[in-house]
Amino acid sequence: MMRFCLTILFILPSVLGQAHDRTVLLAAHRAGWVEVLDPVTLQSLGSIRVLPQANGVTSDRTGFLFLREGLAPEFQGCCALYALDLKTREMTKLLEPVSEVAVSPDGGHVLTQRGPVGIEVFDVHSLQPEPAIPSSIAPGYYSLRFSPDGRLLFGTSNFPMPTLDILDFDQRKLVRRFSVPHDLTVVGAWVGNDYYLYGYRKGAGQLWRVKADNSALEAPVTINFPDEAPQCSWQVQELLEADNRLFLFELFGAKGDRRDGCAGAIPGGLLVVDPQTGRILAHLASDFHFASLISSADGKELYGVDVRDPSWKSVGVVRLNTGKVLAKRNLTSDV
Repeated sequence: MMRFCLTILFILPSVLGQAHDRTVLLAAHRAGWVEVLDPVTLQSLGSIRVLPQANGVTSDRTGFLFLREGLAPEFQGCCALYALDLKTREMTKLLEPVSEVAVSPDGGHVLTQRGPVGIEVFDVHSLQPEPAIPSSIAPGYYSLRFSPDGRLLFGTSNFPMPTLDILDFDQRKLVRRFSVPHDLTVVGAWVGNDYYLYGYRKGAGQLWRVKADNSALEAPVTINFPDEAPQCSWQVQELLEADNRLFLFELFGAKGDRRDGCAGAIPGGLLVVDPQTGRILAHLASDFHFASLISSADGKELYGVDVRDPSWKSVGVVRLNTGKVLAKRNLTSDV
């Protein structure tokens, strides 16, 4: 049963080893392979054999994939971090267990965590450990985003309390820590050169912009995320930036998908949000229930994994432009 398997798509050049670079989509399958998709038609271009229980794929866009795989030898638990060299197809185990993975903008460093015990760092070229950021400096369990220049690391954490930590990556030191009300769940995203912190609870959310000098959070604006099924548990929300626009969407397909056992229909899709006012400008693609959503390199198009039912019996990938469906395709339920 693959109902709790999460899917992430990333964009990478030269994945097929051709003489010229091309952009492709990558989809990790639990059966132990990464499917390569054409980003225009979404048709399969081939596959790369990996280990069983693949549970996510990240790229440095220069020749490595970073895969979260099942734990050897049974490959049942989750997850160990492996680096896959696309030229040699060799896999190197870096660390276990791990959670999210972040790659620096220059493709030189890959970051992950084994829990709220600090941040582990590896050199992409040598695949050797670099000095970690210890838990005394970074005590949270983070979702990590680099600043566009790669100098700063922004980490949102909901453990032990909702915070945003801004870290100087090179010096491995804390620049600033911001706390928000304890009843909020926090996520963050870059919109151009501005970082936004979003905290939400059942009913409403607040959006803060971090000042350019990172000295403070500006006054928050309120975002009223529409919920047509308030009786059905609580929403898990995520932010996405594309083409200097801010999108907010509900995540589906994970353990605790609130459609499971809910009598009412729950619309999906994504909201276009004005970050200056918090006003919702549009509700797009409400027929799709996204387990993951990314943008193309230029931000003009979006790609999402549509989980049509909580049991993952019907799954698809869709390509969108301002809410218009440009292409879609069914995928196997182990993606």
